[in-house]
Amino acid sequence: MSEQSQTEAHLQLAESEQRYRAAIDNAHDMIQSVRPDGTFEFVNKSWLDTLGYSADEVPALDIWDIIHDSSREHCQLYFSKALGGESIPYMEAVFRTRGGDPVPVEGSVTNRYLGDTIIATHGFFRNITERLHAEELERQNAALVRDEQARYLEKMAALGKLSAGLAHELNNPAAAVGRASARLTAALANRDDALNTLVSQGISKQQCRRLTGLAAAPAPGPEEQLGPLERDRRESEIEEVLDELGVPQGWSLAAGLAQAGQTGTSIRELATQVPQGDLAPTLRWVDATNATKESVEILTRSSRRITELVQAIKGYTHMDRAAEQQVDLHDGIESTLTILNHALRDVTVTRDFDRSIPAIRVHGNTLNQVWTNVLDNAADATGGSGAIAIRTRREDDCAVVEIEDDGAGIAEADLHRIFEPFFTTKPQGVGTGLGLDTAWRIVTEEHGGTITVESRPGRTLFRVTLPLDQRR
Repeated sequence: MSEQSQTEAHLQLAESEQRYRAAIDNAHDMIQSVRPDGTFEFVNKSWLDTLGYSADEVPALDIWDIIHDSSREHCQLYFSKALGGESIPYMEAVFRTRGGDPVPVEGSVTNRYLGDTIIATHGFFRNITERLHAEELERQNAALVRDEQARYLEKMAALGKLSAGLAHELNNPAAAVGRASARLTAALANRDDALNTLVSQGISKQQCRRLTGLAAAPAPGPEEQLGPLERDRRESEIEEVLDELGVPQGWSLAAGLAQAGQTGTSIRELATQVPQGDLAPTLRWVDATNATKESVEILTRSSRRITELVQAIKGYTHMDRAAEQQVDLHDGIESTLTILNHALRDVTVTRDFDRSIPAIRVHGNTLNQVWTNVLDNAADATGGSGAIAIRTRREDDCAVVEIEDDGAGIAEADLHRIFEPFFTTKPQGVGTGLGLDTAWRIVTEEHGGTITVESRPGRTLFRVTLPLDQRR
């Protein structure tokens, strides 16, 4: 080959090497060539930038200087395989920067031979820090979604339970209103019919005043209420007297007249004071008037009960207030007791409230969820027929609420886990294990307080402590 040809060949080779080197240096991936003794033959710019070394420092390094301690063992295995002639199509490792920070990478390793001898391993790696961070965020988000879904289902289950109880509580007075309305309509019609009969028969002013007096007579008080046996006896007595006096269908008037406080003696006395033809419509008027009074009383009581329930629901949810407000703890507890009346119907609930505790700032209706979860658990623990004591007091700058039940108690082995999410001592399918976890989060994270439990057979005590000044 001529000298000119050799020069051109050298120039072409140099140009090729420059292009190769430029391609390596401009590559986004980290590229390294490592000799069998572990020293670096060359590294590219991305490798230097990622690990924080300068090109002048590389000759003094070996492969183990850049391997993080957490990856050293399995990287030694990969390096041995590579020097044994194996290609590594994929591997993960953790490199270490000049400052000691970990850098997770993934990549591959191939060998370069001179004849049959491996003279270097070529590694191609990419920094996967961002990808792993994104995957971790995705896992966390998925966990949050699952957690939120579980808490949503817990809330829906609790809402369903409360709704069923409220439907029952509202149904009773609503049904009573319906029955009383129907009875009132019939009573008014009977009263008008009886009065028309008396008027048509020429009722006198004196008889009219007597009717008014009978209507004004107070109904028997609670202490005067008859027992079942005595009431049956009096009804039978009145029915016999009405038959003796020739009052038609006296059996239909006996119960109402007895309820109005009439007796056989009082009816005989009345019969001497009114014309014989006026006795039956007079008694029908008295019976209808008493039925009217009773119906109005039932309507009043039932309407009041419905109003109490509606007010309790509004207080429980705070749906007519801002998201944050100052509230009396006792109002929230009382609203919760009203809402849970169906579960506590046969439970003896005692209150020992310190009404001097000032109003406390709460977030929406969340504290009522705490009282609901704890009281509902207490009702379950007592089997629905035990005793629950609720106490409040002030300790320094905190309000303390204690809810104690006389149920079977919590096993000592379970006490330290009672506030863990998804942990429950109830049978499978009965509890979600999120009620007390929710209570713990509301008390501690939202209101800066504490919630603790102590238990033994026959006594379980939940204690909630809330700072009165929640500016944190």
